Amino acid sequence: MFTFKLQSVLDHRKMIEDNIKKELAEIRQRVIENQEKLELLMQKEMNTAHALEQEQAQGLASDGVVAYHAYLKNLSQKIIRQRQVIDDVQKEEAVKKEALLEAMKKRQILEKLKEQGLDRYHKDLLKTERAFIDEIAVNQFVRSSMSGNGEDE
Repeated sequence: MFTFKLQSVLDHRKMIEDNIKKELAEIRQRVIENQEKLELLMQKEMNTAHALEQEQAQGLASDGVVAYHAYLKNLSQKIIRQRQVIDDVQKEEAVKKEALLEAMKKRQILEKLKEQGLDRYHKDLLKTERAFIDEIAVNQFVRSSMSGNGEDE
């Protein structure tokens, strides 16, 4: 029976890889959520700018225009901050992808070692079986030769 001496290390590396995959999925979800927030802010900015144009066409007072501009400036700042948040999360995602690739390489190295050990085990087993079969064949040949020689005498 083949036993891989580093099986516990391989299992640990698989667990690490699975944890990194989980963390990466969570980061990707955060990227999507933050992009959706950005889209909502941009849509709100476009709607507000359009509403301002309509109000100005109908003769909006100057204090109303000032309020609209202050709100639009606030939205613009939120959009800038949201883009920065997205950039930060995307950088975090890139780092986590690199960590995942490294973890996958480490796991694959151990899996190759395990496969090589298993191949050696099967070759040794086959060699032992062939030696056993050869010994049986030699013994049968010797017996048949001895029994043949005994009949001739």
